[in-house]
Amino acid sequence: MFRLLLTSTFAFAATVYAYTSEQSYQFNSVAVTGGGYITGFIAHPSEENLMYVRSDIGSSYRWNQTLNKWIPLTDFVSEEDSNLLGTESFALDPNDTRRLYLAQGRYLTSNNSAFFVSQDKGESFDVYPAPFPMGANELGRNNGERLAVNPFKGNEIWMGTRTEGLWKSEDYAATWSNVTSFPNAFANTIGISFVIFDPRKNGTIYAGATAPEGLYYSTDGGRSWDAVPGQPTSWMGAFNVTDPTTSPASSAPQPMKAVLSSAGILYITYGDFPGPYGVSYGSVKSFNTSSQIWTDITPNVNNSYPPPFTPQTFPNGGYCGISVAADDPDTLVLTSLDRDPGPALDSLYLSRDGGKSWTDITQLSTPNVNASMGYWGHSIDEAKLNNGTGVPWLNFDWSQGWGGYGAPSPIYGLTKFGWWMSALLISPWDSQKVMYGTGATIWASDNLLSAAENWQSPEWHIQAQGIEETFCLTMTSPNGGAHLLSGFGDINGMRHEDLDTPQPMFDLPVFSNLNSIDWAGQNPEYIVRVGQNQLNNTDGVCHLGAISENGGVNWTTFGNCIPTLNQTFTDAGTVVVDASAKVLVWSSGSNPLQGSNPILNTSGPYYSTDGGYNWSSPTGLDVQTPNITADRVQAGTFYSFSDSSWYVSTDGGASYNATGGTVIGLPQYAGALPVVDVEKAGHVYLPLAENGIYATEDFGLSWKRVSRDDVNPRLFTVGKAAPGSTSPTMFIWGTVKEGGAVGLYRSEDDGSSWKRVNDEAHQYGGPTIIQGDPRVYGRVYVGTGGRGILYADIMHGGSESSVVAGTGGI
Repeated sequence: MFRLLLTSTFAFAATVYAYTSEQSYQFNSVAVTGGGYITGFIAHPSEENLMYVRSDIGSSYRWNQTLNKWIPLTDFVSEEDSNLLGTESFALDPNDTRRLYLAQGRYLTSNNSAFFVSQDKGESFDVYPAPFPMGANELGRNNGERLAVNPFKGNEIWMGTRTEGLWKSEDYAATWSNVTSFPNAFANTIGISFVIFDPRKNGTIYAGATAPEGLYYSTDGGRSWDAVPGQPTSWMGAFNVTDPTTSPASSAPQPMKAVLSSAGILYITYGDFPGPYGVSYGSVKSFNTSSQIWTDITPNVNNSYPPPFTPQTFPNGGYCGISVAADDPDTLVLTSLDRDPGPALDSLYLSRDGGKSWTDITQLSTPNVNASMGYWGHSIDEAKLNNGTGVPWLNFDWSQGWGGYGAPSPIYGLTKFGWWMSALLISPWDSQKVMYGTGATIWASDNLLSAAENWQSPEWHIQAQGIEETFCLTMTSPNGGAHLLSGFGDINGMRHEDLDTPQPMFDLPVFSNLNSIDWAGQNPEYIVRVGQNQLNNTDGVCHLGAISENGGVNWTTFGNCIPTLNQTFTDAGTVVVDASAKVLVWSSGSNPLQGSNPILNTSGPYYSTDGGYNWSSPTGLDVQTPNITADRVQAGTFYSFSDSSWYVSTDGGASYNATGGTVIGLPQYAGALPVVDVEKAGHVYLPLAENGIYATEDFGLSWKRVSRDDVNPRLFTVGKAAPGSTSPTMFIWGTVKEGGAVGLYRSEDDGSSWKRVNDEAHQYGGPTIIQGDPRVYGRVYVGTGGRGILYADIMHGGSESSVVAGTGGI
């Protein structure tokens, strides 16, 4: 069901004030700088520096030249509408710099997609439900743009859909009708991936579908359509087969992206699979829309320099990203797609003659290219913003790969040039400036053309500041050392010694997903973490877990994994460490228990007293529950609330005493993660959703509800006590009265009263996790599923009862 109404207008300025009572809060991003897949750029041809970027799960951003950063545009998206926090496509009106259109929707399976329409460059939006699903995080998200504005009729917006064919709106994207004249709906979940208007010819439109012979055109405003004549109908002669055992996944090249030059040349990239992964073959064509002459301009051994890597004469992979200069129709840039993992990686090509010849910019940019063995890359010294701020996590520490895209460069000193390089832009205001997106960040150069003319490396820098699109899987805030330790999807995790500048990625072992992290209550420098890693675990060590004894700077890999877990698992479960740093407990269960059906295993959470070399099964608890927590004060003490029973171990996880919850004052409830007071032994909280918050001061012998009847915590954490208080500050994500707004709330009186921390403009699609800081009163960290991590601080000296967007981070 759509919450947003067709007739409603939602206006959210950069600074929004809403009464939260007594305290003002500021939200800032914990700076990672990127951390996810950049899927597209658009720039307005008539206003310098007006450009936007889209991502698959983190929505869209606008560049702010004054602040030198990207500004998030859709932080007002609610938890209920979290599917709208992904941009399928976007478009600008070439005749109106103020108008911006976003097609929002992450997954085809969700019955919630919408058009966000702005008349003030994304400062505010009208939100209109869409009559078809979208898939910003589905296959084919690298292609496009699906959305286009008719340059001759600003009210007319067109959209190529994944499952419902071609659609048109004549009222600025408010309502839509199906273009039934289009010959095929291409309802293959990828569908029509781009729509392009010819700005020189009123009524001429091109549309490309992800299918063989999928290029169509209309010259009468879409009333009739024909297949573009002469387009490739087979792979014959389109590539040099480098792997005779692998055949193309499609019978003929499939259009992926296209751009139309000022001279009327349509440049099209092709692949055999939608991407962004799985593309094995591809080609690049130009089509003269006047003469209808096709030309194969695919880079090859005869027309590109430096020459392709040998012995792999020309690597498998397709082509995707393409952009043409506004001031020269023969100047274009191009990216290959899916050569990673090599041995030769993806390349960025430049042509100054319409594709007759190409310069491989990637090889020019690689230091000591002959020694790189095809693993093209930037020097890690270049992984900095244009102001010199480093982005050190991009080096991935040159560790062993975990498999798949984005794995570390094996060449010391290099960070990969990129992967999934589908977003590509030559600045329409200065053709020297080029940006490309990767699966992790944005790289930019201000002198690409002049450097290439002299066969020199362009100067490169990172231009992703302000973009925070990580998916937070876990985080914790110790009472010593760095204030925040994080675990992310895809990019391992970080020790955030400085919240406002990018930090190094955790050292070896590198996890593609870091699932759980914990610290010892009386020794906060002792950190333990577990995560997904596709390295083999048969070499005498366990690559799924590690220990640090210096606050997360250096790590020692576990000697062994617990039974049932190996490199094939996508989730390494939950790990905790006791207060003394002498006992580890590791459970393979990480999904919330459902009703009376917990994750079954022949053992309860395994424990180790020798730093992860030997693991033993406990008695008294026989399920691999994710609901396991260590007391921060008393050594050897662990808690679990699973399957309506309360479990306590005081002998280092070797045995648990179990008591039915209803016997000790708890309601009948499936299970929840215990949350402990970091300063008091035996003080534990249980957030039980609609049942409220329960607390114990005697290790769980007795419980009482400390929140009033209408408090419903979906997420719960505690932080430093307010001045003069002896109880920790509570934070929930949920509601505090029946029918009340879902949001972030704070209580400083043991749950009796609550004050809202965020407002409707700061919802971020709802958090995946929240974490209080035990050392900073009022601070709470908010981990999201695509907008990174935010930290909210009380604004001392600010106007009362307001929530403001932060200027922190970079």
